Amino acid sequence: MVALLSMVYSPLAFAQEGGMIPRWQVEELAEQVVENMDTASRVVEALRPTDWVRDGAPEAYVEQHKTLLEEMGHVKLSVMALGREPESMTYAVDTFLWLDRVDVLLASVTAGARTYYNSAVADLLDSARNRNSDGTATIKLYMRQLAAHLDGAMTVAHREAQRCREEIISQPNR
Repeated sequence: MVALLSMVYSPLAFAQEGGMIPRWQVEELAEQVVENMDTASRVVEALRPTDWVRDGAPEAYVEQHKTLLEEMGHVKLSVMALGREPESMTYAVDTFLWLDRVDVLLASVTAGARTYYNSAVADLLDSARNRNSDGTATIKLYMRQLAAHLDGAMTVAHREAQRCREEIISQPNR
């Protein structure tokens, strides 16, 4: 029984059988997302939205720029954690949510760069968003697969616990 339960609680034990993205691909994806965040961060850091405000841009771009840089750091931390522990639903969800949030902010800052700065830089940021969207889609798929796998594992564990409970209850008193 202990062997069965340990297999049930090892989320990636049956990854290949369950049709999940393999661990090595999640680790590779994490490395790619970190690399993309580093590249995009360098471009975003070079932006000066305070200069845009002098040219008539809304001041909201200054705060969005600051928040975007902070949240790009959060993406890197969460995806590195996911790369270390691909079986963690918490890390998968965190990474997905951070990527989604960064996408929204990056779209806004990109629009500001296109209007108030330089369309070539905005094109670079659009390219970074496209690379992020590939990673987001893969993490979303993986998150669904992991949730289904964990749900199945919990169902098996529950059934086994109930079977053991019934077996113990049905034993004659000693």
